[in-house]
This record gives sequence, structure tokens and C-alpha cells, in this order.
Amino acid sequence: MSVKLNKKTGKWEFCFNAGVNPLTGKRKQIRRRGFDTKGEAIDAYAIAKSEILEDNFLDVSNMTYGIFMENYFKERQVVLQRSTFETHLLFYKNNIKPSFGKMKMQEVSYLQVQTFINELVAGGYSSNTVHSIFRVLYGSFKKAQLMKIVRENPCQGASLPKRGRREMNIWSLEQVNYFLQEAPHVMRVTRCLIGFELGLLAGLRQGEILGLRWKDIDFANRTIYVRQTVTQAGEIKDGAKNDSSVRSLTIPERLAEELQKHRRLIELEKSRCRTGYHDNDLVLPTRDGSPMNPRNFRKEFYNLTEYLDLPKIRFHDTRHTHATLLIEQNVNVKLIAERLGHTDIQTTLNTYSHVLPNMQKVVSDKLDAILDF
Repeated sequence: MSVKLNKKTGKWEFCFNAGVNPLTGKRKQIRRRGFDTKGEAIDAYAIAKSEILEDNFLDVSNMTYGIFMENYFKERQVVLQRSTFETHLLFYKNNIKPSFGKMKMQEVSYLQVQTFINELVAGGYSSNTVHSIFRVLYGSFKKAQLMKIVRENPCQGASLPKRGRREMNIWSLEQVNYFLQEAPHVMRVTRCLIGFELGLLAGLRQGEILGLRWKDIDFANRTIYVRQTVTQAGEIKDGAKNDSSVRSLTIPERLAEELQKHRRLIELEKSRCRTGYHDNDLVLPTRDGSPMNPRNFRKEFYNLTEYLDLPKIRFHDTRHTHATLLIEQNVNVKLIAERLGHTDIQTTLNTYSHVLPNMQKVVSDKLDAILDF
């Protein structure tokens, strides 16, 4: 028993271990101070000990989902990109916490999870949003199961609404050529033009374009190495979307020439910058060398396409346009998957299934041409 007199205050106090916190792995200590006599401290010590034995302090069986999530998000903040973390936190606070926050972890059942999903659907949330909210809920209970706080994940086997595939709008080959021919001649054309060309001719993602450095380009072999990205928050991040996204790809000679011309512009801006240039070696920085805001980049794309009177597409659809053009030119789908940085070829096949029926006809026509019977 650790009951002692605090010589500084003249008061009695006690301290004892109350096991290990299942969330942090740290040992919990119960400490009480300010008792006038040793007897009062001993009595309080006995009461506190009995409460521990009766599980009246925080333990696994009494832990609420809300308390668990406070610690869970501390861990996720380290793992996730800031924009992703903020989105997950918003889903939790607005949707998940009101339904499960005050419930004990071990009391959450499959039926309650399914009811929660049904209410989201009935409340008008899109199927994609429901899936995103559910992913946060499922991930938290998966972690709790790993920590042996719950025996089973109550989200396992839940029925979700069928995800609607987002409509893909792409440009035709004629529209791509029109853009590449006319955009450079627009008066005071945006400095972001080289980024738009990288989307159309290399199939790079927005973050990969904004994170591309000059040292990542091998002009002798016309090869780009994707090694870092810029997040939606405008922060440079090592690596890419996934392991497959860290890759190399060759580029057309026309694009290599455009990159060389753009490099001279960047060097000129660097020499003229009077406020102190932030040299991140970026291909497409702001005028002082800092990473470009992704929102501003997209805005420039939409303004330019509107000026050229081209069909409105998302910037990410330039990547889809690039892939579709390659498929229509009979490029091997496996090579396209590697070029796009897809995890596996099935992702490519699923994403561009709209092109495959035409490709199947091309195959059958070629068979007709070579068969003689």
C-alpha cells in the first residue's frame, strides 16, 4: 500500500497501479491527495481499490465508442494525409458519433450498424458517401478487434447500397489535338498549360503533376519518374497514391520539347524573384517556387477549356482520356495499367470497360481478315 505524507503540503496521499490502459498500452495510476490524516487516506485507498475491482474505472468492458475514437483519431492523424484525416473526422463527428458515441464498445451490434446504414440511405446520402462513412466505422472496429476490445467486428457482413459509377467524360482524339494546337496560342495562356499536357499525354494524376521535379525527368530517354506528390492541402509528400503509383513512364517527343521550353520559363522566374525563391525543384511551382494550390490548378484548366469552347470535363478526366486513347490504339492493357500506376490490370479493365466492346469488334474483324475457310 502506497500511502504517504507529502512533506511540502503536510497532507496525506496515496497512489497505486490500476492495470494497463488498453488504448495506449500505458500503465494507469490512481492518485489522490489532500487528506488530513493517514487514516482518511487509508480509507479512501480502500474505497478506490474496491471500485477498481467492481470495474467502476475505465476498462475494456465500460469503454464507450466515443472514448475509443478519441484515441483512435490520434493514431490516424499520424497515418493519413491531412485532407483525408479531416474528411474522416468530419464523417465521425457529423454522422457516426451521434449514433454510437455514448454506446459501450461491446454493446454495438450488427443490427445497430445495419440500421445506421439504412438511415443514411433514407436520409438522402449518396451511395458513395454512405460507403465512405461506413469505411470509417468499419476501420475503427477492425482496430478495436485487433486490440481485443471487441470479440467481433459488428460491421462485418453489413449490406451497403450499390455504388454508382461516376460518369466518365472524356475528349475525343480530335478534341485532344485541337486543345494541344490551340491552347499555346491563347493570349497570356496560363503557366499551368504544361500540367494539362502532362495529364493528356502522360496520364499523370493532378498530385503527381504538381509534385513532379526536374530531377525526376530523364530527357535523354524521355522518361518521367513519379516519386512524390502534392496533396490537396498543397503539401509535398514523398511517394504516391500507392506502391504501384511510384513508377516510371516514357513520354512523347512533343511533350519532352514542351517541358524543355517550360523549364526555361521557370529558370527565368527564379532569376527574377525578389522575395526569395523557394527552390523545391518543381516543374510547376508558383512564381516563388512554392507548391501550387491544386484548386487553383484545376480552376485554370476549366477557364482555358471554356475559352476554347471544349466540352467541360474534370481535370482527372484528362487521365481517363489518355488511357482511352491508348486502348483505342490497341496498346496492351497491361502496359496501360503499369503506365497509370494501377495496382492490378483488373482496375484498368473495370475503369475502362466502356471502351472494350469496340475493342472486341476490332478483334473479331481481324480474325475475319486472316481466316480462310
